Formats: sequence, structure tokens, C-alpha cells
Amino acid sequence: MSSNVTSIAEVRAAARRRSDRVMAANRQVTLLFLIVAILLLMGLTETISASSTVEIKEQVERFSYFKRQLLGVGLGTVALFVMSRIPYQTYRRHAMAIYLLAVALLVLVLVVGRRAGGATAWLDFGPLSFQPSEAAKFAVIVALAKVMERKTKVLGDWKHFAAPVLALVGAVAILIMLQPDLGTLIIVGAASMAVLLTSTAPLRYVLPLGVGGAGLGVLLAYADPERWSRLTSYLDPWADAGDTGYQVIQSLYALGNGGLFGVGLGASRARWYYLPNAHTDFIFAIIGEETGLVGAMSVIALFTLLTVVGWSIAAKARDQFGKMLAAGIITWLSLQAVVNIGGVVGALPITGIPLPFVSYGGTAVVISMAVTGVLVNIAQQSGGVKARS
Repeated sequence: MSSNVTSIAEVRAAARRRSDRVMAANRQVTLLFLIVAILLLMGLTETISASSTVEIKEQVERFSYFKRQLLGVGLGTVALFVMSRIPYQTYRRHAMAIYLLAVALLVLVLVVGRRAGGATAWLDFGPLSFQPSEAAKFAVIVALAKVMERKTKVLGDWKHFAAPVLALVGAVAILIMLQPDLGTLIIVGAASMAVLLTSTAPLRYVLPLGVGGAGLGVLLAYADPERWSRLTSYLDPWADAGDTGYQVIQSLYALGNGGLFGVGLGASRARWYYLPNAHTDFIFAIIGEETGLVGAMSVIALFTLLTVVGWSIAAKARDQFGKMLAAGIITWLSLQAVVNIGGVVGALPITGIPLPFVSYGGTAVVISMAVTGVLVNIAQQSGGVKARS
């Protein structure tokens, strides 16, 4: 009798644990969807305002930028749904194929790519364009996570740790710097570090490699005087207010003009050719001007919550590969937001990377939503949803 009672209690306790896991996973997924939906809505709204003057200057159809961004959000929604249904273990099996495809596209863009904003980073397919470096971020995370998991038992050997890391990250880093695109390189390096720190590799190997990579990035920036001056102009933008400091100064004017509650949607002054790239890299300044400190802080709060949810998903992933994959993705999205906003407010150098889910740009929106789908699948599986393949 006692044995039966114990058995029933154990079954009930196990059922409660399963129920708790499912509820926790559902909360994570719901929060992810809500955060991303709000950011996308803010991005679409501000794209109408920030791009309106660009449309006048370029003499193109009204709302053309908004329509293209809306198309990107539509494609991204499909990508998010599809990726959320694909078991994340699938990427482990096809990691090298994904990585090699990304490398091939990075090589192709250097050969036949379109140059804009000082970088050869876009492949054009008729009216559509694609930025391979966005897909390369995911490819590096997946490949590195697979290798670190496969080599778990031998990561105590420096050669087994350093060789694959330097090969996988180094190849992509070189191709990205040939564009050149230092901002994307920073994100790739940070996401790679997140994967390594979440792996079982010894910190005595991971930290020196990270410091070395950061140092190399600084040297690459310093090697180009023009790039270095633009990166360091944030320290004193008024020293060269007509050139390297111009964007930061105009961005600060826009944010200051917004005050507490903003000047109102569609009423930005900075978008009237004062602030370059208002609908892309500097859309946060337009948000701050039109919705004020309240709107700007809301964006920061949303990205903070996204970071917390993402790391919670990584912590609860059902296996080591899932942990590393989620850690790499959430570091990518959250750090990119930090770097973008930091550049807009003059706290960090301007690197030219977009604000995830918010800035205009089809490739960035679609890829960001797709990797959000990967996070959803990792969360669902941690809650007990079994992989389908």
C-alpha cells in the first residue's frame, strides 16, 4: 500500500514538474512574440516618418520604403513561423553546409556585390537585395556550437580548442573586413565569444582568445586613418562638427528636441535632411524626437527584456548545443541594439549596424525574425515539446 501511495505521489510530482516547464516555456515564447511585435510596429511607424523626406529627395512613390519594410516584416513572419517549427537539432546536422554556404555568399558579394555606404555588402536580385553578412552571423554561431559540442571531451587541449575557432571565425572575419564592415565583425566576434563562454571550454583558453580578437579588431580599425577618425569622433564630435562628428551632433539635437514626450509622430525636424540615415542606422534618434524620452526608454526596456528572456531560454535549453545556440543568438541581437543605440546617443562609436527589428532593411529584419524563431523552438523543447525530426 505504501509503495502504491509513493508511486502515485511521484507520478503527480513529475506531472507538476512537466506542467511547470510547459508553462515557463509558454511564458517565454509569449514574451518573445510580444516584444518583437512591439518593436516591429514601432519600426514600421517610424519608417513612414523617417523615410518620407528620402522619398521626396529621390522622387519615388510615397510610402515606397514603408511598403518594402512591410514586405520584409511579412517575409520575416513566415521565416519566424517556419524556423520555430524546425527542431533546432537540425542545424547541428547541417552546420557545416550552412557555414560553407555563408562563406560562398561572402566571397560572391566581394566579386559581384553592390557597394553602398562605403562597403561592398549587398547582392542584388532584380528589385530585391540580400546582405550575406547577416546570414553569416547565424552560420558562425551554428558551426561553432556544433564543433564545441563535438569536442567537449578534448577542449582541455589548446590545439583542439583554438584551431577550429580560429578557422571558423577567422575565415568569416577576413571576408567581412574585405567589404569592409567593422560593425558586423564586432557582432560576429561577440556572438562567437558567447558560444565559447557557454561551452565547456576552459576560461583560461577562452578569455585570452577573446582579448586577442578584440585587440586585433582595434588594430584593423587603427590601420585605416579615415575609419579610425570616424570611430573615435564620438569622444569629441564638436571637434569636427562638419564631417566625422556631424551625425552624432544632429542625432543629439534630435533627441534633445524630443524632450519628455516628443514632438509627435511624423513631426520630426531632423529627418528633413539634417540627420543622414534617419530611417536606417539612426532611427532611434527619430523615435526619441517624435516620442520623447518615454518612447526612447521604452525601446531600451524592450531590448533589456528581450535579453533577459533570451538568456533564460539559453539557461533552460535541453542540451549543450541548444544553450550555445541560444546564447549566440541573444548576444547578437542584444549587443547589436546596444552598439546601435550607443552610437546614436554618442556613448559609443558609430559602426553603421541597424537596430534589430526597428531599422529599415529587409535582410536584417527577415534574418532577425528567423533567428527569433530558433529561440522559440529552443524554448518549446525545453518545455517538453519533442523535436519532429
